[in-house]
Amino acid sequence: MIRIFTLLFCYTLNIISANTQTLTVEIPQGHFNIDVANELIVSRIDQIESYTNLENYEEVILILGQTTYTFSATPASLVYSTSYLVTDQDNFFTLYFTSLPIVSVAVNTEILDEPKVPAFLTYADDTQLLVSSVGIELRGGSSLSHPKKTYDLEFWEDPSGAYNKAVQFGNMREDDDWILDGLYNEPLRMRSHLAHKLWLEMHTPYYQDDEPAAKAGADVAFVELFINGAYKGLYNLSEQVDRKLLKIKKFTTETRGELYKGVAWGGGTTFSSLPDYDNNSRLWGGYDFKYPKVTDIATDWTNIYNLIDFAINSSNNELSENMWSYFQQENYIDYFIFLNFLRASDNTGKNIFLTKYKQGEPYFLVPWDLDGVLGTNWQGHQDPVTIYPTRNVFNNRVIDLNIDNYATVIENRWVDLRENILNTEHWQNKIEAQYQFFTTNKIYERESIVFPNYDFDDEDLAYMQNWLNGRLAFLDEYFDDQMTALSSDNPENIVLLYPNPGRDKIYIKNIAFLENHSYELFNTIGKCIQKGEITNNFIPVTSLSPGRYTIVLDKVAHQLLVE
Repeated sequence: MIRIFTLLFCYTLNIISANTQTLTVEIPQGHFNIDVANELIVSRIDQIESYTNLENYEEVILILGQTTYTFSATPASLVYSTSYLVTDQDNFFTLYFTSLPIVSVAVNTEILDEPKVPAFLTYADDTQLLVSSVGIELRGGSSLSHPKKTYDLEFWEDPSGAYNKAVQFGNMREDDDWILDGLYNEPLRMRSHLAHKLWLEMHTPYYQDDEPAAKAGADVAFVELFINGAYKGLYNLSEQVDRKLLKIKKFTTETRGELYKGVAWGGGTTFSSLPDYDNNSRLWGGYDFKYPKVTDIATDWTNIYNLIDFAINSSNNELSENMWSYFQQENYIDYFIFLNFLRASDNTGKNIFLTKYKQGEPYFLVPWDLDGVLGTNWQGHQDPVTIYPTRNVFNNRVIDLNIDNYATVIENRWVDLRENILNTEHWQNKIEAQYQFFTTNKIYERESIVFPNYDFDDEDLAYMQNWLNGRLAFLDEYFDDQMTALSSDNPENIVLLYPNPGRDKIYIKNIAFLENHSYELFNTIGKCIQKGEITNNFIPVTSLSPGRYTIVLDKVAHQLLVE
């Protein structure tokens, strides 16, 4: 039987000087990989700062495993920011050194959507070399059509997969389930990474005092991936969102913790309709029933059905009185701000986890699949819109009712976050630093060799930064003006348009303070395109194209955005 092992150690490169004119650098197995087809080598190197001045050497020799390579020209230094031409006497290769972990997968069969097929994985970073059997399968929906795939990993004790094995990478959790996210539809390969890190930075599980190891969502780390010697580029190595990560209560003889994954646009995930459920299926209303497992107890959709029923069908008084018994308030507010900062439209009614720590506690939200954010959509195309809030029909209802002075609470939370975590300069520096790291360390150059569809240039960076400036300017106004106007602390004679932006109908608060109930609506060139009497406290805008308009009420002009 083959023995699979895990090694944890710091390796030191063997530097051999046959004389003062030759430097031999030896790099052990696992810390490099060679893509023969693309004539590419990516290698880690310990203590690279020791090789910044090689002017005393006439020759530098590199030993990768059992093979010796010579440089076509003696390098003045070994650094991450330079590529080198090396040869094994038969072939020439472009050599890159990387500071990122290298993951190598060897698999004898085609990797399928499912089931997982057996493979061997090697992971190497500064302090760890891990070699293990794994099961690997493709992951995703639309991403399955991408030339750069996303993978689901399960670590095994042996090649048969009879027993799983928990492993740990860096400061992430110890577990057997991991994701390798290809980031293919992200032009700068950083948006999803930044978004996942942001959620962990801005939100803490409300029950963390009882569960110190609980996380608000999945942590991620950049790695470079090879499969069967072929370079696959930059990946997010990601934790899985599951019961163990969130530390929700484990099933005993009855259901305690609950976990539902939003996988499709459905009535349940969008809080827009209440379809009948079938307990013979693990899918309902756009959700996949993840926990308790079907092996624990028979599927029962009653709890989440009742939650969505409450969100949709409760009276205004019932919703106002019981909202925070059903939804955890701090999580709900942070999630709404998180969605709006990123403009994560795909995460308003899909790509969410709805979960409960234990019975008797409120539900809370966890994001996943954060690729269509910060100015791009899920296809990776630029989405330059900055002016609309990101929300669903249930968010609109909570805002309109201003439950427990919701407007003031969320505005204060926004102001607090803008002072530090969501500070403009902080975020612009973060984006710039990540871009410069990828550029200087030749990550984009390597990506372009195997996936030339993106240019990875300064225009992409400028677009992302300009988009963020525009988004933050809009959100500052949105949370200040609209939320302040909704607050119960404001004079009751303020005329307020809401939702603004909106679609279908725009409501007018405090209509009684208008001298008459007529209105005029103008487009951006000043043409009156609609006018009439206001009935039932709203005006219809279904015939209007999305954009900016001016509505005049009692000779006072108000700005209006239509989605």
